Amino acid sequence: MSRWFGKLALCLLPLGLSPLWVFLIAEDYLSFGGGEKDLFLLIPWLVWSILYAIIFAVCWAKGMPTKRLLAYSAGGAAVLVVLLWVVLLLWSTRFLGQ
Repeated sequence: MSRWFGKLALCLLPLGLSPLWVFLIAEDYLSFGGGEKDLFLLIPWLVWSILYAIIFAVCWAKGMPTKRLLAYSAGGAAVLVVLLWVVLLLWSTRFLGQ
């Protein structure tokens, strides 16, 4: 039973850290030089965290070992975020500079 709670904690850990990041950025403990605009940096983090949790849950349901779960979840979420960024970049270039 404790392994189940451990895997659930690993699954939701990045999403659970999001309020901490919001607090640290909003209270200026972490400053990236953009003022309040620094909070926009959390959007990719939230997208990555949600994708990580989804991939983790799917791989967990398939019965993968924990190390492979972590690798697939983190890598898969990172690849999907990069692909999403590239698609948005290519899509937005249609509207810029014509």
